[in-house]
Amino acid sequence: MNKKIQNIGLTLSGGGARGFAHVGVLKALEEHQIQPTIISGTSMGAIIGALIANGYSSKDIEKMALNKSNLKVFNVKGLKFGLSTHNYVKDTLVKLLPKTFEELKLPFYVSTTNLTTTKHEVFSSGNLIEAILASISIPLIFKPIKINDHYYVDGGLVKNLPASSIRDKCDVLIGSHVNHIPEHLNLTKTYQLIDRSIRIAIYNTVKDEEALCDILIDPEDCGHFDVLNFKVFDEIVKTGYVATSKKLIEYTN
Repeated sequence: MNKKIQNIGLTLSGGGARGFAHVGVLKALEEHQIQPTIISGTSMGAIIGALIANGYSSKDIEKMALNKSNLKVFNVKGLKFGLSTHNYVKDTLVKLLPKTFEELKLPFYVSTTNLTTTKHEVFSSGNLIEAILASISIPLIFKPIKINDHYYVDGGLVKNLPASSIRDKCDVLIGSHVNHIPEHLNLTKTYQLIDRSIRIAIYNTVKDEEALCDILIDPEDCGHFDVLNFKVFDEIVKTGYVATSKKLIEYTN
């Protein structure tokens, strides 16, 4: 990548377990000696993005995800619909991340949906943990997070690839979108129906955000993975790694 480029942005989509593909994206960027200088993320992308902004490498995040005591921060399977609090997630995030955005090593922007105003809202200062919890608050699974008398839920509902949050702050913007919609998908479980419905609903908004990216990584293979299948970590990471490696070769040629 051109040495004159000063600021490299990385924007990460939501996607549940598919968000592990972002780790593969980071791994490929590291191999090409590409270091993001500013990051944005929503939902699962907010968790991975915060870890990257705090200086963790792809290897570090892989170790965290494979640690059973940390895995619960990524896994929502088995929670009671609409009744779950964020306590178990919060406890893990507090161990891995600083309390505020200002303590991170890189500028970081978290995408959320403000239920009170019905608008997309971005957090980039103040309480980091609170913002991430808001961004991952999947409706019907987690209770909304209350911040300053407003209620917040998953940022992916309004903007599942928050490219616009940092587009004007970087020279090159790399987008990692992990929600490709396959033609055929197993839809035997309730959460699978919800996941596919959400992916279809946000498709057009994602296209607008994708257009803002200079390099877009959208691994088709990743779309076949179950949103709650956290047992195939290595396979999901590989889809992000392979897709990014190919895209970087195209971009540099």
